[in-house]
Amino acid sequence: MDVIIKRISLEGLYVKTVGRLDLDNAVEYGTKIKDYIEDCDDTISEVTLDFSEITFISSFGLKVILELYKLLNSRNGSLKLKNVTEQIANSFKMVGFDKFLVFE
Repeated sequence: MDVIIKRISLEGLYVKTVGRLDLDNAVEYGTKIKDYIEDCDDTISEVTLDFSEITFISSFGLKVILELYKLLNSRNGSLKLKNVTEQIANSFKMVGFDKFLVFE
């Protein structure tokens, strides 16, 4: 899994990932993003996750997205998901994440 993290503003990050968010790599994905956020001295409050090249998300991947949401929410920030395929959007809807996540 390739994870590219770019700082797009003082408060914002853009994360593009290629591959699957499953048992094998979801924790690593979340850890990379959380570590980057924490290394930025509490200035990051907006994260956009580009899902254009994510082919699958498991329950572990969903858990990581929820943890990122909670981290950013605790900073009065936001988590946005961009280019989510219909199949993956359905996974978010099945567990009710569409009620609080922002999709672009």
